[in-house]
Amino acid sequence: MNYENVGRAIVEHCGGLDNFIHVTNCMTRVRATIADGSQVDIPALKAIDGVLGVVEDDTLQVIVGPGKSSKVADVINAMLKGQGATSNVEEKARLAREKAKKQTRTKIILKHIANIFVPILPALIAAGILMGLNNVLVNSAASWALTHQIAAAGDLSPTQVVLDQRHLLGVSQFLDIISKALFSFLAIYTGVTAAKEFEGNMILGGLLGAVTIAPQLPLLGLTPGQGGLIGVILCVWLMCLLEKQVRRIIPDVLDVVLTPTIVLLVMACALLLVIMPAAGVVSNGILHGLNGLLSNGGIAAGFVLSALFPFLISLGLHHGLFPIHLEMINATGHAPLFAIQIMSNAGMVGAATAVLLLTRDPVMKKIARGAIPTSILAVGEPTIFGVNIPAGFAFITGSIGAGFGGVMVVLLGVSTNGVGAAGLSALPLIADGKYLQYIISWLVGCAAAFTLTWVVGKLRGYDKETA
Repeated sequence: MNYENVGRAIVEHCGGLDNFIHVTNCMTRVRATIADGSQVDIPALKAIDGVLGVVEDDTLQVIVGPGKSSKVADVINAMLKGQGATSNVEEKARLAREKAKKQTRTKIILKHIANIFVPILPALIAAGILMGLNNVLVNSAASWALTHQIAAAGDLSPTQVVLDQRHLLGVSQFLDIISKALFSFLAIYTGVTAAKEFEGNMILGGLLGAVTIAPQLPLLGLTPGQGGLIGVILCVWLMCLLEKQVRRIIPDVLDVVLTPTIVLLVMACALLLVIMPAAGVVSNGILHGLNGLLSNGGIAAGFVLSALFPFLISLGLHHGLFPIHLEMINATGHAPLFAIQIMSNAGMVGAATAVLLLTRDPVMKKIARGAIPTSILAVGEPTIFGVNIPAGFAFITGSIGAGFGGVMVVLLGVSTNGVGAAGLSALPLIADGKYLQYIISWLVGCAAAFTLTWVVGKLRGYDKETA
């Protein structure tokens, strides 16, 4: 991909640089906040060579694929930086406010959650994969120690003795330190990005996040991590509101001293006395509800949830589930809902493979050949937006096929102990060494989607259609 050309083409078809308020990216999408949506030429955007699809939401999301989204976003941001201040800043702000008023409360909440976790996502994926690799080493050593009755030696547990014999103890400890550096202090990182999202002091946000995991909390009758990330986000949001109000009444000469002090004292009290206990009740209720759904709903719950996830991913709403996945990991060590979610990847790959073999459109074949390997390795967006949604029926048959993968996840008890990408990249994240069970579930979802898409495509005469 020529990132410069794609970036400039996106700018051109979005009404020029003056129409951009903010540009960022996630794993596969360039996300742009647009001042005037009427200036955006969606068909022209979709026709850009290298663009796999476009999602119109509160932000304009241009799907270009993993690894490419950050480079294209950098091109556009460099153009914006080079342009400097524009003459219609006030008009931009007015249009943005009007657009925000038209959003539903649910969309606003989901947008904020996505914006909070998108900057953390690369670190989550990296730390999750390293944690998974370490789990492979530890689980293998633990199994060997158990079957060969290895005894502890000094300060080393039987598992550590085996790792030491294999000259892997240092490697395991190294991987453990890196992964725990993220997951142990995730409340701090979330506080920082939440404060940035809500336009407050980022260090104060991180400090409030640190309060929620302080080891001294049991002295106050609280548990470190109580209320989870839900409590952190709520507290930081309130902190940002309070900070703006306090700054209005504090004299400028005293602002740098009094404002942060007052805000921190008030919000720390609110956090410890009200927010953490209340958020703890809410997060426990969510976790118990989801665990009950997965336990009592059985294979039906697995099917429905997996079949729904491609739709959520297509709208970008899956980012709103990250706090839930992470809370499940913090509470139980596992994230069974994430294992069900990534079956959407299997369904989309299976459907796209059928489309590749059925279609006579050379452009569709070219896109499918590039999208399928990427989705097998990591993320499903290239097959969702580049192949299955344009084909129409394939998105539906692929979603149904994903449901069968979810059924197998429930039947085989597959779960994850981290969050990250899907496909083969998720293999190190699988909990309890159930790597084969995950592969079987993924292949079942892929095969079901392929079969459904092939049959429906034949019945619809899709194999006879040309561009």
